[in-house]
Amino acid sequence: MSLIKEAREFIVNKFEDSPKMSKEDLKDLIRPHYIADYQKLVDQDIGRIANYIIARIRDENGVRHVFAIEDQGKRAFVHVDRSNDLRDIKTIYSSLVKDRDGRERSINKVKKRGHEVAGQQALTFDEVK
Repeated sequence: MSLIKEAREFIVNKFEDSPKMSKEDLKDLIRPHYIADYQKLVDQDIGRIANYIIARIRDENGVRHVFAIEDQGKRAFVHVDRSNDLRDIKTIYSSLVKDRDGRERSINKVKKRGHEVAGQQALTFDEVK
């Protein structure tokens, strides 16, 4: 994908002016600014397929076996049940904790906003499902 910085800023500003936007509307904003690079698109698609395959390798409980890490500036995949490299295992653990913490912050933000909106509507957020 290639967009100039001004185009990205324009698109972000348009989205910030709207409380909700369809993916099609967002794509329509991007389309006039998009510069295609065929080889880059092919490489990205192959990378997505690789990630899709890796993410589906799971144990009998549905828990992933394989995780992506950065290893000497390159992406590598580690089968956590087979790895004896403590550094790789710590890297995976740190990444999962960071993801969890980021998700918690997002949950708290949405919950706070839900309470604000529910308060405006004389409901409690926990009643909305």
